Amino acid sequence: MSVCTTTGLSKEQQERWSHLYRHLVEDIEVPDVSSIDDTYIKALDIELSSLIRKIGDAKAKSRESLTKHLKSLLFRRFGKNAVVEAFGSSVTNLSIGTGDLDLCLSFKNKPPQKVLRKLSGLFHEEGMENIQVIPKARIPIIKFKDPRSGLDVDISLDNRLAIHNSMMLKSYAQEERLQRLIQMVKYWASRRGINNAFDGTLSSYAWTLLSIQHAQLVQPPLAPNRQQGAEANPITFKGTTYDVGYNDEHYATENNQSLASLLISFFERFATRWDWENMVVSVRSGEALLTKAKKWKHTGPLPLEVVTGADDGWMEHVMPIEDPFNHEHDLSRVVRAEGAMTIQNEFMRIIELLSKGYSWKDICEPVMDIEEEPSDLFHDLRNTSSDEIATRLEQLRADLEVVESQIRELVEERQHSKELLDLLRGGLRETRNVRSDRQQILSELRPLSMKVQEMREVRDGINQRIAIPTKRIKQEMLRIFEKLTAEVDVFNAPNLGVEKGDFAYFFELQAMYEASLKSNEAHKEFIKLRREQNQEYRALKKTKKQEEDVLAKLVASNPALEGIHPNPKSVKEFQKNAKLLQRSINEQYSSKHELRREIGRLEAWQRVSKKKQRGESRRGPRNDRQQRSRRPRAPEVNINEVRQKASSGGSISLNELDALLSKGGIASIGSSEGQKQQQKQRQSKKRSSRKIDIRQGRTRGRKESRK
Repeated sequence: MSVCTTTGLSKEQQERWSHLYRHLVEDIEVPDVSSIDDTYIKALDIELSSLIRKIGDAKAKSRESLTKHLKSLLFRRFGKNAVVEAFGSSVTNLSIGTGDLDLCLSFKNKPPQKVLRKLSGLFHEEGMENIQVIPKARIPIIKFKDPRSGLDVDISLDNRLAIHNSMMLKSYAQEERLQRLIQMVKYWASRRGINNAFDGTLSSYAWTLLSIQHAQLVQPPLAPNRQQGAEANPITFKGTTYDVGYNDEHYATENNQSLASLLISFFERFATRWDWENMVVSVRSGEALLTKAKKWKHTGPLPLEVVTGADDGWMEHVMPIEDPFNHEHDLSRVVRAEGAMTIQNEFMRIIELLSKGYSWKDICEPVMDIEEEPSDLFHDLRNTSSDEIATRLEQLRADLEVVESQIRELVEERQHSKELLDLLRGGLRETRNVRSDRQQILSELRPLSMKVQEMREVRDGINQRIAIPTKRIKQEMLRIFEKLTAEVDVFNAPNLGVEKGDFAYFFELQAMYEASLKSNEAHKEFIKLRREQNQEYRALKKTKKQEEDVLAKLVASNPALEGIHPNPKSVKEFQKNAKLLQRSINEQYSSKHELRREIGRLEAWQRVSKKKQRGESRRGPRNDRQQRSRRPRAPEVNINEVRQKASSGGSISLNELDALLSKGGIASIGSSEGQKQQQKQRQSKKRSSRKIDIRQGRTRGRKESRK
């Protein structure tokens, strides 16, 4: 493998970061894009305007529908304690049509335990795909994909700062050119693969802040500093207080730069003029901060040293970007070495392509496969006969009926499965106390049984050694004791050997008596423990009877539950079955969506074709049209000039007289001024009616400023 002796980059890395590599090893002057000619800027403006109209927010309805579904789902699971709010591009008017759905889940009271695990199980049951739980992130998050809409969803826990951030970004987006600038920067970053924090590059939010900072720094400024002089709005989050206040008033900018000009200067600023080592992007300051004053100096190795293996240390503040509300949060903390190299390479690439006059389409050539709609939706139908299209439509409609029938059956089956699952869960909840009591009984029975066994072994062990009853031992021991302590007849005294034998026998009886007493105590304890054990067994049978009664009620309410025991294992099996059914339903819905889409496309083409045929039949044959087109046309007449001539007594032609008569005759001469006024009013109303779009806030602001 060929390794560069100057940089240490391998051949593969040299090709991956080719634009940056050339600047590292060659003495190349960075192109000056500030002097790009106006012709290219105008052409780029036209292309950008066309692209903005095209991308729109095609997923807006899908996001709205999915948000409602997830809110309903989480409400059913956690009740009124759960609060679900959307944030990010879906609420800031900064979407590029490909963004995911960002939701914040918070709780009014104490959050449930193991909430991420519960969410994972809930979404598995709903048939969501690619579920990923990230519990140790700064903000815990669960990610998944909704197979029906194709949307990626991120649900973060108690991410309230993001809600306020989104509202402030929406306020900045009041300026249409800033909104479009952010969209185009995000579009470029998305297609070039440098807008994903989880992949070690900057997030879309970070690119948005870069765009706002640029809008604040251009001269004259395109955007204000909305946090400067704003009324304080403190909130406490995770023990820290943040000021989330900002001004939402309209800002009347004097900047008249076009979108293309703003976009070019954005890349020129951050690719060539921004000192990332000593400057911090700070939207809340409205200008760059110094890393030294911020104490955000870059520490650790350089990205080049990490990717070449020269150093494996941790990098900090590679591209410092301050969060507007959480001033200690650097959005570049997620940027890894490879991500930083890729971003630098993309900056060098776009500067080079802009200087060479490349189109925005070529500049934003995707680095990964992206399914895009063809520019001509009917490209494959233009040479297809109407009969063939009708046949295809008939077949597609038949297929659609089959799919819809399968969906109905699957939905019915899943609904039945969910009902059984809910009943099982209800049974588990109802028997929870019973099972808790049973566990308590069992936990007490285990040591009790061990004590019973222990007392039995003690008693039986002694009884095996000593077969004489305690009472008989005591009697014998007293007899020997009296014999040993009685007065001795000097004429008939026992010999020494007999006395030794009696004493030995007495001591043996004494030991036997003590052991027998111990056996008796063990037997008494054994009897006591056995009684306690029997009581516990009776209580255990009682809990079993209670559980059987609950099960009997469940089976009576739904006979399908007969033979199914409501334990966690059976609940898991039903959850798995519901998940598989939901996956099948999602697949069928995807098929239904594709079929309906194709049916709609074919029907639209049929309408277009019929309309075209009707138009041709009305116009008649081509030869007749050509003959009519050769007829001399009357010269066009300016009706206002004709009215002026008539009112001043000047002569008018027959053609002008005909035009005057068709526009109200002689009586219309005196009222021409009134008509002009009415026409102006109508145009004014028409213009105001057309302004019902995102820019309404900006328009209202201008009216207020004029007052």
